[in-house]
Amino acid sequence: MFYLFANCNFIPDHYDDWQAAYDELAVHVSANEPTCMTYYFGIPLDYAHDFAKTTSMFAFEVYGRREDLYETHLGSKAMGKFLNTIPDHTTTDLDLNHYSAVGGFLDRDGDKKECGIMHDVRIVCKSASVRDAVVERLQSLCSKVQESEKAKPSGVLTFMGFSCLDNDIGARMYSRFERRDAMERFLRREDVLSFWKECKSEITSMEARGYLPNGKGWLHRDGDKHETGKKI
Repeated sequence: MFYLFANCNFIPDHYDDWQAAYDELAVHVSANEPTCMTYYFGIPLDYAHDFAKTTSMFAFEVYGRREDLYETHLGSKAMGKFLNTIPDHTTTDLDLNHYSAVGGFLDRDGDKKECGIMHDVRIVCKSASVRDAVVERLQSLCSKVQESEKAKPSGVLTFMGFSCLDNDIGARMYSRFERRDAMERFLRREDVLSFWKECKSEITSMEARGYLPNGKGWLHRDGDKHETGKKI
């Protein structure tokens, strides 16, 4: 699987115009691009009061292979029309980051239940060698979270760990929760806190943000097609 995290950056008050163009594109992708398995978006909590005013949006996308993104998806006529439309509404070009999954689950119950809040954590390690150690601990954390949710669900709908493909020092976590209180409990779990404590000396920087789903796109077409995205 090939995982994409992207930032869509808008001119203030232009989100609705961008979204209208996206809605047309999504119809094409849904009907013609089965290898676009996940097409999922979030609005920063800063604009929870009014999505239309947001200046950015988070995108999480999953493809079968790199070619499914860069040849099939970005190479389509529908995408060409979309890319010709959005410059009037954005402050940057495409802002794309590529990852491979190292563990976790995309959809706990396999029912595409919408989350109440999502959480994205981007990690920069001090070197490639220490990233290996961080990723190993992240794999272990993914297994612990998956097993605990299987035994006693606590509101964690998604928890996945990733290793960056664009450089040799990046890692990432992506989570979805039923409610805000489930996220707050998760962040205070002993195994989560232990992960950060053990990795502290190996991490240069960490950026974490919360997002609200905007009701567009799809979490997955068929969860069983995801190597690390099967229901538990």
